[in-house]
Amino acid sequence: MGEKENKVLWLSQEECIEAGALDMAMVLKNVENANLWLAQGKTTETDLVHLVWDPGAYASKRIGISSALIRAEEMMVASIKGIPSNPANPVNRGLPRSNGLVILYNEDTGLPISVMDGTMISSMRTGASSALGAKYCANPDAEILGLVGCGVIQDTCILATSVVMKNIRTVRLYDFVKEKAEKFAEKWSKLGYNFEICASAEQAVADSDIVHTCTNVNVGQEYIPKEWIKKGSFHSAVSMWDYQHETILESCTKYCMDGKERLKDRKYPLSELTISGKLNPRDIVMLGEIIGGKTVCRESPDDAVFFATLGLCITDTAVAYQIYQNAVAKGLGTEVYQWKAPFNF
Repeated sequence: MGEKENKVLWLSQEECIEAGALDMAMVLKNVENANLWLAQGKTTETDLVHLVWDPGAYASKRIGISSALIRAEEMMVASIKGIPSNPANPVNRGLPRSNGLVILYNEDTGLPISVMDGTMISSMRTGASSALGAKYCANPDAEILGLVGCGVIQDTCILATSVVMKNIRTVRLYDFVKEKAEKFAEKWSKLGYNFEICASAEQAVADSDIVHTCTNVNVGQEYIPKEWIKKGSFHSAVSMWDYQHETILESCTKYCMDGKERLKDRKYPLSELTISGKLNPRDIVMLGEIIGGKTVCRESPDDAVFFATLGLCITDTAVAYQIYQNAVAKGLGTEVYQWKAPFNF
């Protein structure tokens, strides 16, 4: 066809998986690179926007919309990501609570090059981001992993943590529904850990070296008090609102984020603390700067580290572009026309 035609590669969830969406080593590498490029000033990211059906309702239907641009020597691409979430889907329809689409754009022309399922990409990069926090901020000899909430995101957190932290021996699990914790332990028994089902969140948190919280709590429902924080522990607040403010301020001694530009947005706990003047933004280390060797977070084995991973679209973008490249190499996907020739009056 003519030189001005534009084709877009559609990749289903199954095709994304065949192209490596569940390859945690690949996801970790690309998420790590994205954080490094962020610290090097090679990325641009817009603020996360939520389209909410009923703003007055707790856990209302919503679509999270974000976009990013990567301009690194190794990768030049832009993207838009949409993640709808409907809490009623699992209960009433047997469907996933969240799904997603990622659109990739040619960085030079601005034309779309691929539309792909982003559901697994989003879940996998979330677990990878949390685990990279542990890789660079937890004590390397950490043996006890505490997990609160045993849903899909926790699946990716334990998988990613198992790749980067080699001394884990025991996993302590707590979920409000005990059967979910039991099924989670059975599912991940292949990792060879000793799984302990806890009767309370405190049992999962208080004596653990690394903690990932993946729950549905919201503002005003914070439940982790300062007394639960073990000296030398690492805490990845994946669901953000699990930790009481005094816990963050008084029991944690070091702070790390993957995207400090989000500090201007009150939707995040560290943002609330910096905007109110209770925490100095200069005391928060950026993950990408640690990866690049410019700074460190943990300075002592006794430091208790609070890590905030904020769902950066640059990480989705990097992983999605790698999947796109893999898919092209494997001959996966369906090419569809955006146009054969652009319409012109």
